Amino acid sequence: MSNFVIGVDIGGTNIRVGLVNGNLELDRKETALTSSFQHVDEIFKAVQAMIEKVDHERQANKIGIVLPVPWSDQTEVIRDATNIPCLENVNIGIIKSYFPEYDVFFENDVNVITLLESDHGAAQAYHHSIYITVSSGIGSGIILDKKLIHGAHGYAGEIGSMIISDSKKNHSTLYNGTLESLCSGKALEEDSKSLYGSHATASLLFEQYHLKDKQAMAVIDSWIEYFSNAIVSLMQTIDPDIFVVGGAVIHHNQWLIDSVIESAKKKVLPHLSDNVKIVVSHFGPDAGIIGAGYNVYKKDKGE
Repeated sequence: MSNFVIGVDIGGTNIRVGLVNGNLELDRKETALTSSFQHVDEIFKAVQAMIEKVDHERQANKIGIVLPVPWSDQTEVIRDATNIPCLENVNIGIIKSYFPEYDVFFENDVNVITLLESDHGAAQAYHHSIYITVSSGIGSGIILDKKLIHGAHGYAGEIGSMIISDSKKNHSTLYNGTLESLCSGKALEEDSKSLYGSHATASLLFEQYHLKDKQAMAVIDSWIEYFSNAIVSLMQTIDPDIFVVGGAVIHHNQWLIDSVIESAKKKVLPHLSDNVKIVVSHFGPDAGIIGAGYNVYKKDKGE
């Protein structure tokens, strides 16, 4: 097997393509905004072009593609692609046809980061872990006894749909009061726009929070309350050793972790209070690309 693989991370906000070496390092990387493309053909022709740039010497012969959709080894057609609607009902055979000279491996985007953090990152010392990403959307991966859990239908870890409040807020999700509708980067951006105007961003919301703006403080305090509700529910349902959290919202605001821990400790069963452990991910913003490559290495070995 070549020492290099291509990692392709197709997310709700960005498409990232990189050349990953055997030490799980990025040699080269290209990115594009997902919103620049409206059709499947546009997306994967762009991916082709990015692969040419990162691997112009053709050092890799395998590609790992990760997507923000439920996934299992039996998946043949993409379902519930809520953050990239043009991928809905697309057969993976069509995607493979864009890369005829490569072996192509697929997986859920958060699952590959979960495996990466469990085997080589922040959860390496633990047998039971949950990785959560807070970016455009919210997703998670679950490790039990060092094995990734897909569930009966590939939906294990889809915690963005977890209803954690009776709030009527609904930012592009199916139901009111879900974790994604209240705590995702998209939700925070919508909150910021409602307070500060149509050009406001989630970053501005956090800036205003640190400036002690009362409206921003109310939004972020609610975020901490809602997110800790999810942690408590997961803690008392799955009982992991550790939560690893990543994604743009967390990476730019790591101070949130301590606040979530403090809130969660007040709500879990008493004897679990001292076991609420949440840490930031080890692999950072490029974890999706590296994880896509790592998934290739694992599946190539039959793991």
